[in-house]
Amino acid sequence: MTQLYSFKQLEADIDSILNKNSDHRTIIEAVKPLLQKLLKNDDLIPESHQAPLPNKYAQYLLYKPDTEAFSVIAFIWGPGQVAPVHDHLVWGLVGLYRGAIIEKRYRREDHGEAANPRYLIREVAEVTARAGDISFVYPPDYDIHGVANPFDEIAITVHIYGTDIGKQERHIHDIATGHFRDVVTRHDNTEPIYS
Repeated sequence: MTQLYSFKQLEADIDSILNKNSDHRTIIEAVKPLLQKLLKNDDLIPESHQAPLPNKYAQYLLYKPDTEAFSVIAFIWGPGQVAPVHDHLVWGLVGLYRGAIIEKRYRREDHGEAANPRYLIREVAEVTARAGDISFVYPPDYDIHGVANPFDEIAITVHIYGTDIGKQERHIHDIATGHFRDVVTRHDNTEPIYS
């Protein structure tokens, strides 16, 4: 693949950012222009990895360094496919590569240990994202969202997370009951597409 911006250069650039910063928001602001460069690569995702799975969105690991300090993932969303409301527990960016998605943002409102439910999840924003748009997540206040492709065409999102998200334990939230369950969303490929 001929890349306008290589994964090795991305690794060097993100390593430099992480060596100087630990604040999630600062990291996101510094990594955002790097994701913008990646999104300009017309052949970033091989043709063989651009189809959704029949029963859910596809999650393909594109790249991660040996340190697993970050990962780059492609999500392929078929028409009507949805990710439940979830958190990440790590910083991350989501860039639209092809098509469009709807992202709903949520905020957790804690009611205390003795309360039932202990917390509620309140929707705070809804955005339709199109090719080139970038959003972000980071704990604790900007970490919960749901993603859907209600449109008639396939959507592809490219994500950069501050760990290998395919190994990260996190949560799926039930916004009606204020409960959550632990989840790890594994990649649909065993090895990164690029090394």
